[in-house]
Amino acid sequence: MSGEAGMAARFGWCLALGVSAALLPLTVDRAAAQARKPAEKSLNLVNDKLLKLAPAQRAAELALVVGNWCIGTEAFPMGVVAEGQGKGNAYWSLRCANGSTWAVQIEPLGDLTAIDCDSYKEAGAGKECFKTF
Repeated sequence: MSGEAGMAARFGWCLALGVSAALLPLTVDRAAAQARKPAEKSLNLVNDKLLKLAPAQRAAELALVVGNWCIGTEAFPMGVVAEGQGKGNAYWSLRCANGSTWAVQIEPLGDLTAIDCDSYKEAGAGKECFKTF
């Protein structure tokens, strides 16, 4: 490049770098502002509380839904319905000491229902116990 053309090209690059450097703090500030936004409202507070418990406590709490004869040995969170019919319903799998397995539905208002895993698989539209959805 000749003198003026080369200088114009260098000036153009310097200008582009300067503008990029000036915009970088705005991008960082926007990311920081998004990080400060309050977390989305929970779809199921009972589920949130279960997730905070130790695994043995989770199994014990869910076993109460099945009945006194169930001693919970394993609790597995399958998921929470995010939209549509059943929005906010949380589902857990539970294994009892006697080998029986259960799906437990936790509604957003705290109502709990248990169904054996075989029946859940038949009625669950492709959902199965001990698998996330």
